[in-house]
Amino acid sequence: MQGSDRVKGSGRVSFFTLISYVLPSLALAAVGMPLVVHLPNFYASKEMGLSLVVTGAVFTILRTLDVVIDPVAGYISDRLKTRFGRRRPMLALGAPLLGIGIWMVFVPGGPVSAVHLGVSLFVMYLGWSMCIIPHLSWGSELSSDYHERTRIYGWSQASTVAGMMGVLVLPAILEHMGVTLHSTQIMAMAIFSVVTLALGVSLCVAKVPEPEVKLRAHAPLLPTLRFLFKNRAMVQVMGIDFTESLNQGARGAMFFYFARIALDLPKEANTLLMIYFITGVICTPLWMTLSRRIGKHRALITAYIFGFCVAPLLFFIPAGNVWIAALVLALSGANYGAPAFLIRSMMADVADADTAENHAERAGLMYSFLSLTAKFGVGLSVFITFVALSLIGFDPKVAHVPANLPEHLRVVFVALPVILGFVSLVLTLGFPIDEAKQRAYRAEIERRRAEVPDDAVLDGAPPPDTASAVLLNGPAE
Repeated sequence: MQGSDRVKGSGRVSFFTLISYVLPSLALAAVGMPLVVHLPNFYASKEMGLSLVVTGAVFTILRTLDVVIDPVAGYISDRLKTRFGRRRPMLALGAPLLGIGIWMVFVPGGPVSAVHLGVSLFVMYLGWSMCIIPHLSWGSELSSDYHERTRIYGWSQASTVAGMMGVLVLPAILEHMGVTLHSTQIMAMAIFSVVTLALGVSLCVAKVPEPEVKLRAHAPLLPTLRFLFKNRAMVQVMGIDFTESLNQGARGAMFFYFARIALDLPKEANTLLMIYFITGVICTPLWMTLSRRIGKHRALITAYIFGFCVAPLLFFIPAGNVWIAALVLALSGANYGAPAFLIRSMMADVADADTAENHAERAGLMYSFLSLTAKFGVGLSVFITFVALSLIGFDPKVAHVPANLPEHLRVVFVALPVILGFVSLVLTLGFPIDEAKQRAYRAEIERRRAEVPDDAVLDGAPPPDTASAVLLNGPAE
């Protein structure tokens, strides 16, 4: 790679670089939103013929395969040594595979079996892992500054929500044009996702710089396992992300049922979800400012407490009243974006802790576990949600709605996220890495990087002396 392609310093990332980096997030969200909100309902409908429980089980089982796929993708992304960098090649290769998988899942061509759905999801999830993991870890490497990372992932979250809103607008536009067939609307989402993926990844690969790797890209197995399972910050971030993904996945899977049946607002469901997301985007800078003042994990705790205070208002929305529903959902969405970007920024600091402790620059591996918890949480949320809906007597294939179903839907829609949010809050308490700790990690990392000769060959080459041997390969076991 040319020197101009390298990340220089640890200061503020230019706005053009920032926008170029976050654009793939728009496309990935354009896939993720239907994956949680639309596709499970689509495959469990009369049009596709699968049951609620079978659909939920397939989505969950396919997510469990990421237990292997994601860490391997992270490991490979860290170890790649090309003239184009570490992150670019996998992102560039993963995007076409993800595009093929999107079309297989979104445009099945008619009723399918559970096996067909499973194979299609596997292709899409594989491409997703090859895109999301190098992209997330690349963001942590654009700056070593504690607060600048929050800015990077805050803008990435704004791009994510923009992608969500894009796929939400499409069904409304098509319905206005008289296109009401669900499969046609899903196809439009696929086209939107594939086009934005191609454009976003192309700009990111062409214009975003990569950092120079001075230390190793891997560490011995035992120190790695000790860090992953015993490091308090690592365990906390993974636990928070898992419960938060369960939370968001459950809300997404239930939202349209909640709006159409519990609120009796079937025609306004897409609009209400748009309002929820728009508020989340508008309030993202507020959470970024709060994080700068009190720290990332304290800002995250504040976001959860805010959610608890607003949640009971959902019980008091009168059925059929769109204005009160819009107001309450706008308030509910004010903290929507905060957990996602704060957790990702916290993981960047955990990656610094790993580098300082194990002398290896391997953010890809760290973010592979974050991607794993997120995807497994979302996949499991579909199964849990659909089982819960079945237990209260809900069946989307039956036109008749039992008299008590709207209130039962409200209880499930409010209670499940509150319970999961409380677990996330408890896991966030006492997070050990604040700004001072992160700066200390970075000072140690930069000291070690400065000691590595510019012509050193990492990962396996014999070091020039004993001191370099310890630095590059770690102490003897």
